[in-house]
Amino acid sequence: MKKQSRRNDSGITKAFRVTDCTRCNNECADDCPVYRFYGTWHPQHLAGRFLREGSTGIDGHRLLWDCVTCGACTEACPFDVPFADFIRELRLGRSDYEPVLEGLVHRYQRMQAVPAASAARRTRATSKNGGKTKIVQERLSWIDASLDVNRTRGIVLFVGCIPFFDVAFGETCGTGPIDSARAAVRILNRLGVSPVILEDERCCGRDLYDIGDRETFVELAGHNVALLKARTIKTVLTLCPECAYTLRETYRELFGTLPFKVMHVTEYIAGHIDKLDIEPTGERLAFHDPCYLARYLGCTQAPRRLLAAATGVAPVEMARHGRETACCGAGSWVNHGPHTRNAVNERIVEAKRAGADGIVTACPKCMIVFHEVNPACAWKQAPVVVNDLLTLVASRLRGEEKRDIR
Repeated sequence: MKKQSRRNDSGITKAFRVTDCTRCNNECADDCPVYRFYGTWHPQHLAGRFLREGSTGIDGHRLLWDCVTCGACTEACPFDVPFADFIRELRLGRSDYEPVLEGLVHRYQRMQAVPAASAARRTRATSKNGGKTKIVQERLSWIDASLDVNRTRGIVLFVGCIPFFDVAFGETCGTGPIDSARAAVRILNRLGVSPVILEDERCCGRDLYDIGDRETFVELAGHNVALLKARTIKTVLTLCPECAYTLRETYRELFGTLPFKVMHVTEYIAGHIDKLDIEPTGERLAFHDPCYLARYLGCTQAPRRLLAAATGVAPVEMARHGRETACCGAGSWVNHGPHTRNAVNERIVEAKRAGADGIVTACPKCMIVFHEVNPACAWKQAPVVVNDLLTLVASRLRGEEKRDIR
């Protein structure tokens, strides 16, 4: 394991205003999903240790890797300290974490950065079932004859890691992650859009960026930017909020202003919702704001417009919503533990207390984590049903074959 040199500590302190993190009366602690479960190891605790002992003295601090970089602490911070970015900086060059699925997700993402490999077209990975099952997933095999797509010019639908997620996690979800991609295409088709699906796109690299593997992130980002520029693409829609933020903001920080606009697909669809003929369900559903959609991108109203159209009633609001949303605990696929289960359990309780019939979200990671944890929910009543927003909307399009999304 590499450690950062102490000679950089003063620069880190200044760049991320670490001293400001110790000035308040610990106002962000209750918003931190790690502290909410363990009752210790809050952001101010790590900041204080860093200021006293430097980057070589934080080994073993729970937040170093349990932090899910959700940004809730910054939202509550009176000084707007970018604590998640501070965590990302501390992770550079380190590998002392426990990856989910024994690192399967990160291996897949790194594999795509190998130029000569066929990783951009194919997912090859070993499943978590004792390493005995080989998973082979063609990148475009999910596109069937009912979907109108093209591969030349127009609006790109950036699919990212969703085909892989469907293979690795699909059995845990009520609807597989790839069903969200199919739903997005169906909705766009109803809006007269035949989206471009790029066969050679790669993972956006967000998870690798967050765990400190910047070298691989740059390779993935460079490939994606070059691919989009070569196609003279003007608009990119993403299925994942993390992809949207990464392509829109992190790529811009790396490469400068880019010649295409990036939106989460719910933003685009919400702008054309009046063109869709939707048969509402009448259900009272709560929307779980994904961290990257609400806090990082500031997009809170678009998904609610879609949910209201799909149900015919205003969404039920949980105690923590919008920019003050609660993280599902997914993070960057590292150190999932009791705090992750607690984050989901708390969210399910919030939905029940608010009187919701179920929860809807618009992030593949949130869907996966909710469904993985849901069976172990501590709530005494039946677990709350969690559905994908795009899948719900597509299922309510008039003339569309009604699909059971539960």
